[in-house]
Parts: sequence; structure tokens; C-alpha cells
Amino acid sequence: MIQLKINPIAIAAFLLSVAAASSSHAQTVGYADALQQLGQSCSGDIAKFCKAVNLGGGKMIQCLTEHNASVSAACKTSVATTKALLATRAQARAAVTKVCAPDIIRACPDVKPGDGNLLECYQKAKHLFTPQCRKTVADAGYEAKVDPNTPTTQVALGSADLITSLQGVEQAGPALTAASLRQMAAQSLKDPSRTSRMNRAPLVGDLEKRSQLTIAIQFDLNSARINPASFQAVGLMADALYHPYLQGYRFLVVGHTDGKGNREYNLKLSQQRADAIRAALINPFGIAASRIEAVGLGEEQLLKPADPEASENRRVQLINVGPVR
Repeated sequence: MIQLKINPIAIAAFLLSVAAASSSHAQTVGYADALQQLGQSCSGDIAKFCKAVNLGGGKMIQCLTEHNASVSAACKTSVATTKALLATRAQARAAVTKVCAPDIIRACPDVKPGDGNLLECYQKAKHLFTPQCRKTVADAGYEAKVDPNTPTTQVALGSADLITSLQGVEQAGPALTAASLRQMAAQSLKDPSRTSRMNRAPLVGDLEKRSQLTIAIQFDLNSARINPASFQAVGLMADALYHPYLQGYRFLVVGHTDGKGNREYNLKLSQQRADAIRAALINPFGIAASRIEAVGLGEEQLLKPADPEASENRRVQLINVGPVR
């Protein structure tokens, strides 16, 4: 398993102008970059005007837009940039199949529209595609830089390593679904042999070995609200899910807590937090709802069972659970 943990450490900001989110610049700017800037430049305004609003459902962008007359100049720029980027990506994704249809027929005759291998074929044969098609694909974000190597990461990974960590699917273990994991977690609470937190056996023995990306997301205390310091982390997840090699896969967003407090409460909170991340991936980032499920496991799958209260136990996993059906 490859782990990527993103901490809420401030890094030197680069100010994106509104023009930076034009279709030409959208080819290189990733959601992680744009949302990192939004979280940084708007943190004070969010605390003042949108402190109860979460990122999912497009509510944060909406709230900041509604208070546009009052927010800082830097925040206004970031909001406008993010909105333009989101709009450009959505429009290009809606148009890419039509724009590229003749090229697809010529260069990828064995790949059907909607097939998860379509973008993989494009990636290998894009020199055969027209400039208009290549631009539309780039504007859609399918070639956005997916690079976790920033000062905010604790583990240095290359773009290829990050995608590889999500791409291959373990075949040895049983199929995973959100429903089955919820049932296992609920039964775990009733199991007297699992009462003790110290060295509690993992709920799913091979969960940490599955193809995944593990991220430390900062939430508000006892809340499912994603802290602006972790907007970049959620944006990185979205960038990864748009990568051509991951288009044909479904994923589980799995939330975990440490071993402090009430087990039932931890299970409920972790589900709410996983739901919040899924909601953000769907809107504003546009990931298809059918590709992602969310489940919270509370403290039932501790990463460090010998140290239940360790901060490493608080994490979110993005786990590949197989091809899109």
C-alpha cells in the first residue's frame, strides 16, 4: 500500500488571476492547485461568512459568491478562478465525446463510447488526434497534473506512483461494498471480544493492502465540515479520479477515527465525514455519483492498533473496488 498524508501546513501561495482559469490555462491547473488557493486566500472570509457551510454540494462556492461584496480581494479572485475552472472543465467533459468522435473511430476502433479504456487509448495515441480534440480533452481536466509532491505532503510520491497506488485492484480479497462494511462495523460494536481498543483486530484483514490512496483530512472538531486547510487534499482526490487510467474504476471513500471517546459516536461521525468528502467529489468536482460510495468505520479499523489514540488512525481511504459496471 502507498500512503499519502496531507497536513494543514500553509505553503507559499501563488495568486491565480481570473484569466488563469481560461480554457488555455485550465489544461495545466489541477483542482488541487485551485482549491488550495481558495482555502488559503478565503480562510478568513470563510470563518466570517461561511463557517457552517461545507464544501460539498457546491455550497462553499455559493456562499462566498453571495458575500462577494464583502470578501477580500484575494478571495474574490480565487472564487472567480475556481468557478471559471469548474465551468470550463464541465463544458469540455460534456463536449469531448462529440468533438473527438471522428478521431476515436480512427484511432481507437475497438473501444466503445463510455468505455473506461477510451481515455487510456487516447493517452497512447493522442498524436493521431486533432488539435481541437486534444484541447478539449485537456480542458476537461483529463491531463491535469496529478502531483502530490508539495511541502504539504509527508511522503514524497511521483504522479505515476500515486496513480499506480489506485490503479491495480487486489483480486485475493472479497469484494467490498459500502453496505457490507457498514454491516460489519455495526456487528463489531456488539462483539464482546472487540470491547478493548488495545490491539483490536482489524475489521477487514486486507483493507490496508488494497489499491488505495490514504489521506489525512482535517475536519472541524466533532464535525463533518471539511476545514479549508484540506480543500487541496480533496481536490487532489478529484484530480486523481479524472486520470485516464482510473476512469473505468469505482471507489470507496472510507472514513476512520482514532480510539478516543464513544465507539458508536465515532462510527456515526466517520460516516458523516466520508459522506462529506463524497458530496464534494460529486459537486463541485463533477465525479459521477455511481463511481463513489462512502462508508465510515469509526475506530474499528485502526491503522495503529497498539496505539488507539494515535493521530495516524484519523484518516480517509480512497479504495479501488473494481471496474465500473
